[in-house]
Amino acid sequence: MVIATVSPASTRSYHGTDSTYVLPNDATEQDRLDAQATAIVAMIGGVPVLAPIGTMQETTAKAVDVGCGTGVATMQIASYLPSATVYGLDISEVAQSSQIMAPPNVTWVVGNILHVDHDKKVGDDLVTCKIFARSSLDYIFGRMLFLGINDWPRYFSVATRALAPGGYIEHQDLDWNFYRVGTNDCLSDNWEWHRRVVSAIEKLGMSARAGSDARGAMEEAGLEVKAVKTFEFSFVPSSKSPQSQPMGRYVQEKLVPQYPELLRKLLETETTPNELSRLTKECLRDISCEEGIHQKYTVTLARKKM
Repeated sequence: MVIATVSPASTRSYHGTDSTYVLPNDATEQDRLDAQATAIVAMIGGVPVLAPIGTMQETTAKAVDVGCGTGVATMQIASYLPSATVYGLDISEVAQSSQIMAPPNVTWVVGNILHVDHDKKVGDDLVTCKIFARSSLDYIFGRMLFLGINDWPRYFSVATRALAPGGYIEHQDLDWNFYRVGTNDCLSDNWEWHRRVVSAIEKLGMSARAGSDARGAMEEAGLEVKAVKTFEFSFVPSSKSPQSQPMGRYVQEKLVPQYPELLRKLLETETTPNELSRLTKECLRDISCEEGIHQKYTVTLARKKM
């Protein structure tokens, strides 16, 4: 098991935008995101998406990966849908290495879905007028957006307007609570650092239930939910959840060491240095306190009515 240290200062680099996204965009973070993508595929059954890609190949002309990060999922989707134009959208430019590796049907775009304004009568920005033009998208994919989206009703409203009739939207995301392996026994109810983090993200407009609340938000936006599946995003590997063992190994190696910086980013302005140090130590203890401890990862698939 990896033991992360508590660091009082940061040398990390962040996205230079007005987005609420709180994670860095440096080489360390790019490496973590690539490892996370691999672990997620293993966790959900060996494929990056749960949409019926096989039946979508002939009918999908345009797709977008929202918050594409390093572009791993974008390129995977593009390989499944070789006849479609697939956009990788992120608030920062995708690394040059990904741009070089990408299939020819991928287009990388810097932008924010929350800035899309379908009520504009005139506009020339690529994101609003081309990618998210009304009724033009056949597939919208978004994964792990819980630390970046601060207006979920708007997110799904934009998506609904942009989807073509019969188009699919797939949302994969986490809730913040921690559970015992194989159960719904919540372990984090009495963790002080957890309450403080949830309070901090909610003040920023983000949701602590971005995964499990997606179904309701999609239905409110007028979408028809077709499937909901929940997986254990393990923080410590356990033989009781073999499908999530790669996730547990990834978390211990790549994610746990980043938690001190995450807590610093979220709590620094509301705590003293000593208090932040104490909360961080308690966090690192709690998130690795037993085998199979996990957060719930929910995949929600919906479709715009014909």
